[in-house]
Amino acid sequence: MEKLSKTLTRTVVLECYANRYARGALREIEGAYREMLVEMVEYAVKYKASQETLHSVFYEEFRERYPWLPTRVIKVLIEMPLGGLRASGSA
Repeated sequence: MEKLSKTLTRTVVLECYANRYARGALREIEGAYREMLVEMVEYAVKYKASQETLHSVFYEEFRERYPWLPTRVIKVLIEMPLGGLRASGSA
């Protein structure tokens, strides 16, 4: 991702007792989530895309690429980037 003038960050803290298998699963989910987020934010910034545009461009693609992710995860992800960009004045 090319360097942008502002960096958006969000931290989610999960408290759990996870074995090696669970930690691996969480890492896999986090990796997929990060890849999708970076791809969508870059697209949103480049094309000044609306939430509807992001949904139409990415929803089906992400469902096919990550069939093991719950639909609600992808829907929340699509709603998230524009909120942060609008709050920072970038969109």
